[in-house]
Amino acid sequence: MIRKGFTIIELLVVMAIIGILASVMVIAVNPAHQFAAARDTERQSDLYAILSAVYQYSGEHSGSLPDTDGDPNTSNFPTTRTCIGTVAPCFNLAGAGDSGQTIVPVYMPNMPHDPKTGNDQDTGYFIYVDPNGHLVASASGEIKTDIGITR
Repeated sequence: MIRKGFTIIELLVVMAIIGILASVMVIAVNPAHQFAAARDTERQSDLYAILSAVYQYSGEHSGSLPDTDGDPNTSNFPTTRTCIGTVAPCFNLAGAGDSGQTIVPVYMPNMPHDPKTGNDQDTGYFIYVDPNGHLVASASGEIKTDIGITR
C-alpha cells in the first residue's frame, strides 16, 4: 500500500527555504532605513515650508525679516545658526513678525518640528541669515547627517 503525502524531511526543507527567502526580503527592504529616510524627507519638506513662510513675510513687509524685538528699526533675526523654538536660546520664529502679522498663524498654521525629537520649545530645526543675505535653514538627519536649504 502506497501512502500519499510529504515526508518530514521535505517539509523541513521547504520551511528552511521560506525562512531564508523571508530573511533576505527583510534585509533588502530594511524597514528601519525606510522610516528614517521618510523622516529625513519630512524634515526637508518642513525646512522648505519654514523658508517659504519667512520669504512670504519678507515680501509683504518691504524685505524685512520677521523679528521679535518689537522695534521696526532694528532686527534680531539670527545671523548665526540658531535653533527655532519658544524657549531661549532658540529664536521664536512662530511669534516673530509685526503685531497681528506673526509667522504662525498668518503665514503657516503651526511651526513644524522634527518628527522624532522636536517640540514647540525646540523644534529641532535651525535658521539664520548668512552674510550674503541668504536664508539658511537646517536640521540633523538620520540618513543624511545634515539637511540644509539655502535661499
